[in-house]
Amino acid sequence: MKHTCLVGAVLAMGLLYPQFGGAGNPTVQNIISELQRTDAAREASIHDMVYTAETTVVEWEDVSRTTVKSETLSMRTVYVREPDQMRNEYLSMSVDGRELGKKEIQRELARQRRGGRSEGEREYQSPFSPEATDLYKFTLKGEDVFAGQAVWLVDFRPKEPEENLFAGTAFVSQSAYQVVFVEMVPAVLPGVLKEFSMNVRFAPVGEYWLPSVFSMDMRVRISFLVTLAERIFSIEDRYSDYRLNVGLDERIFTGE
Repeated sequence: MKHTCLVGAVLAMGLLYPQFGGAGNPTVQNIISELQRTDAAREASIHDMVYTAETTVVEWEDVSRTTVKSETLSMRTVYVREPDQMRNEYLSMSVDGRELGKKEIQRELARQRRGGRSEGEREYQSPFSPEATDLYKFTLKGEDVFAGQAVWLVDFRPKEPEENLFAGTAFVSQSAYQVVFVEMVPAVLPGVLKEFSMNVRFAPVGEYWLPSVFSMDMRVRISFLVTLAERIFSIEDRYSDYRLNVGLDERIFTGE
């Protein structure tokens, strides 16, 4: 399954898994098989969801990331329906402490897209999905402790670097085989991006583990024949108030 936004990629990365136990001493192939099995079970049981996202976007003055140029805070309701529908409904937004009205929010979102920040324009696919595993090399790097629990460290890297493929490490709980944290970078940086990295932390919600914090850092170069500007952003999304299988109406996504 392909997804048209970063958060969609997150939801596909073996990130919504029913809980089960029994760690043993698995091989990396065992771990991937379990991730795919539980992801298939998730897709069969969760058809749509609604959640709240609180976002902090900091634009930095320079690459040292010590001086803040601007800060944007926003809250939105996110509607998701399998396989790939998503809608963001913005509830509030402030820029450098000033609250924006509805029309100002739309203008700010348009400005962000022109500046290199956009939603839903690129396709991303989980390295652990059955469609993608043949494109990657997986390595069980060892063990560690993350957020108080023992984890396996599973490294994933493309066999041949391509855009829309990632390299990174997934932290998999030894007691439940849940992905509790993942960090990654693009195997090939898209043209306008000069730096890009992201990580996701997960937390249990009912029977499933869902994304709780999504962080991204990027440096964007804006050019027309020559470099016009570079913009450096740190973005953090915090997700809460999940509601699953609420029966979302098609009109939510069509705007009717």
